[in-house]
Amino acid sequence: NLVRLLRNMRKELRSLGGEIRFGAKVTDLHIEDGIAKGVNVQYSQAIERGTSIPEQPQEGSELILGDAVVLATGHSARDVYEKLHESGVSLEPKGFAAGFRIEHPQTLINEIQYGREWGPTVVTGKITTDQTNRKYFEAFDDQEEHHDGKLPVPSYRLATDKAYDGSHSRGVYSFCMCPGGQIVPASTDPEEVCVNGMSFSRRDSEWANSALVVTVSPDDEVLEKYKEKHGVLAGIAFQRDM
Repeated sequence: NLVRLLRNMRKELRSLGGEIRFGAKVTDLHIEDGIAKGVNVQYSQAIERGTSIPEQPQEGSELILGDAVVLATGHSARDVYEKLHESGVSLEPKGFAAGFRIEHPQTLINEIQYGREWGPTVVTGKITTDQTNRKYFEAFDDQEEHHDGKLPVPSYRLATDKAYDGSHSRGVYSFCMCPGGQIVPASTDPEEVCVNGMSFSRRDSEWANSALVVTVSPDDEVLEKYKEKHGVLAGIAFQRDM
């Protein structure tokens, strides 16, 4: 599974001489003559399950120097971009997608994708989920012919560039559609609520979910009121404001 895979990846990286430090937060860049030559790190206690952590600081701070600094920021790293901006690093805005995550009964997606004739043949192997699916289709009065068989749990994909917002058309699309799964919290700021979605390995949940997002370009009208105060970081301010 994914946990075992990541554990093996860390083991391999360490065998090649790499270091992985849990509980280490970069608080600032160390810049000399306009060149990033290291990072300041603040440590907090951390536990790595399933293996012993090589000796590393559990508290305090440290300056780590190197020949190069590579920022692999992932998502929600707004503080990193703000720190780069404060440090005089040249930044340029790029487009992003903003939206929300929607959740549906998986039985509804089964019906939409396979129809009432084939929808009952979706089998996950989980008794409660399969019973819910059978009962859903048995409730219809216009029963169509049913079939023996086993169809995979279906997903879907939506996309259009003609979604009208009242002034102009936008691109809207589904993203990270997760059949047979659940919505999970993914907040990185105590003052904000952010969620993500996942599928179970067997897709045997009674629920499906998907993100539905709209494209926001750097010159989008919704960012205009943020540009005067936040400049190149207008998109980040807009995200926070949501």
